[in-house]
Amino acid sequence: MLPFHIMAKPVCGICNLDCRYCYYTMKPRELYPGVQKFQMAEETLALYARQYLEAMPLRCEFGWQGGEPLLAGKDFYRKAVRFQREFGGAGQVVTNGLQTNGTLLDEEWCDFFRENKFLVGISIDGPAQVHDVFRRDRAGGPTWRRAWAGLELLARTGVEFNVLVTLNRANAPHAGNIYRYFVNRGVQYLQFIQILERRPGTDEPTDFSCTPDQLGRWMLDVFEQWAARDVGRVSVRFIDDALHGIIFNRASTCVHSQRCASAFVLEWNGDLYACDHFVYKEWRIGNIHQAPLADLASAPRVEEFAALKTDLPAACRQCEFLSMCWAGCPKHHRPIGRDPARTNHFCEGYKAFFSRALPELKRIAEYLRAGRLPPTAGDAARPGPAPGSHVRLPAGGQAFTPLRKHGPASAESHAFASEGIAPAAPPGRNDPCPCGSGRKFKNCCGRK
Repeated sequence: MLPFHIMAKPVCGICNLDCRYCYYTMKPRELYPGVQKFQMAEETLALYARQYLEAMPLRCEFGWQGGEPLLAGKDFYRKAVRFQREFGGAGQVVTNGLQTNGTLLDEEWCDFFRENKFLVGISIDGPAQVHDVFRRDRAGGPTWRRAWAGLELLARTGVEFNVLVTLNRANAPHAGNIYRYFVNRGVQYLQFIQILERRPGTDEPTDFSCTPDQLGRWMLDVFEQWAARDVGRVSVRFIDDALHGIIFNRASTCVHSQRCASAFVLEWNGDLYACDHFVYKEWRIGNIHQAPLADLASAPRVEEFAALKTDLPAACRQCEFLSMCWAGCPKHHRPIGRDPARTNHFCEGYKAFFSRALPELKRIAEYLRAGRLPPTAGDAARPGPAPGSHVRLPAGGQAFTPLRKHGPASAESHAFASEGIAPAAPPGRNDPCPCGSGRKFKNCCGRK
């Protein structure tokens, strides 16, 4: 069968934070009213590990999310690794990725992640002035200092990690500066995910959602900085995906693939849902205690879900950028469903990006096809591809990874760890803005 991915939610939507834009913390009461404790049982964990490993005999990638997945506890993940070793086959590649808000990390967690080669994603929306706008704790307090301390701990202990930035109306206008903020501090792996949530009972975006214009601007701003100085040095998920699409004629992520329906969610009790953005009762596929995971992943209901994307909106069918976008994520369609008249909320932003960036993306792709890094504006001493500046492309076009994303961390990838960077004190009104814009704080991020 075709490969598929599982995002497991061992504690459902339970979290120690109360981020305003989070769409998952209401899932426990929506899906399982009356349940008091949300924790994946050992029996369910063992069954999941065995069924998933059997279904993916070559490469099996376990993803752990929440809520806050660290609330499941260290013993839970020790058992998960033990079951993976018990049920895994000879030569089978098994990996683990975990997404956390970073506030609960300690030395013991980091030692476990390093020893078991977990790839950890840490959610930070930029410097404190923009991160703390929506990412608050349950007492309404700021969370940036704790999250940044978690990032520093991952770096210092040699855990492989990347940074996830959720783009909303507070930080999207500063996305380019946020990109430079992280890169200047040694972060080399970045993901940006735009937020779109609806007002209750309507199809209208909330006041914290990213706008189409903001999407286009931040994509261009980040891309222009990356193309000028960071090719081969920094991995940005949406740029990697675009280059993968050009080189191999198919996207590496579900958002811009011709078809989705291969990234499922497994809830704490064994329920399987079609997608992280569609964990609703109508898109529950079944339960692994009642049917094997492989059977559920190929059930007729999955094909019905796939049609939300494969049945293209009329506006997309003749679009010059169709092969780069494929109508985007079905969650971003307005209205959600299969109405031919629907549109992607971010359509104009995508068009603004591809209309300006696609020629340069294609130029860079030609170098990468040849296994070389292109010259950049920041490489004055390298007028052309230098000897040894090769990028190894995988055979068969199965993946495009210009930078290492898995495996043990290196001193180069986490060079800032030895600098002992501490969270900065809040800037004064006339201090330089920490986002890197060059303006005074009062005239930039501090204006809000």
